[in-house]
Amino acid sequence: MKLKKILSAAAAFALAAGVSAFSAFAVEDGQATYCFDKTGSMTEWQTYGSVEETGLETKIDSLVSKNGSGSLLVSENITSSVEKNFGGMYVDAETLGLPNFKGCTIEMSVLLCEGAEAYTDSFSLFSDGIIWLEAMPEALSTKDWTVVTLTLPENADNTRVGFTIPTYSEFTGDILYIDDFTVTSADGTVVANMGDYEAKKITEIKVASKGANIALTIAAVVLIAGIAGIIVLFVVKLVKRYR
Repeated sequence: MKLKKILSAAAAFALAAGVSAFSAFAVEDGQATYCFDKTGSMTEWQTYGSVEETGLETKIDSLVSKNGSGSLLVSENITSSVEKNFGGMYVDAETLGLPNFKGCTIEMSVLLCEGAEAYTDSFSLFSDGIIWLEAMPEALSTKDWTVVTLTLPENADNTRVGFTIPTYSEFTGDILYIDDFTVTSADGTVVANMGDYEAKKITEIKVASKGANIALTIAAVVLIAGIAGIIVLFVVKLVKRYR
């Protein structure tokens, strides 16, 4: 695996692959290829490598999102050293209706979980096939979403894109959220959402009906009138008492 990465790194330099932690390709709400708002689309994602040894788990979280109603929460459960430090999750080009990812730009938004600041040392956005390419964010935030971007060369006949296991250090808990995983073809066309978008739910504020408002107004007037009457009677009694 190490040899493959070394050779891939050299080839990547020769192919002049574009790798960046920031991008101008940010999509609008609902435009991402995977929005991670519903669980159905996760059946299209596959795992590889040391996912069992690291206890890698993912689930749709409806409490945190950049767009839409949810995001993908990534967690791990590592209680002892892991021998083979490689693995992650990926989706095939065929699944997205593409022959490969030549010239494509892959993008995802990432938000770090509280307490996991030191456990993303192996996390990256990657593509694999004829060559291994990856983009590793320099830093992630627990407050702001970081956009990670990987652009494949026109002659990189890769068929997989995805993200790697965040860490191989001993750790148990939630590590990060992923949202708006987007594949843009070489001609600038974004691969349409795979059916997992759901608009963010907005809690409705119940407003009292017109009739109820009138009733409350009348009750308030009666109450004020009653209090005023009591005060007047009290004042009259005081005046009579001290004459």
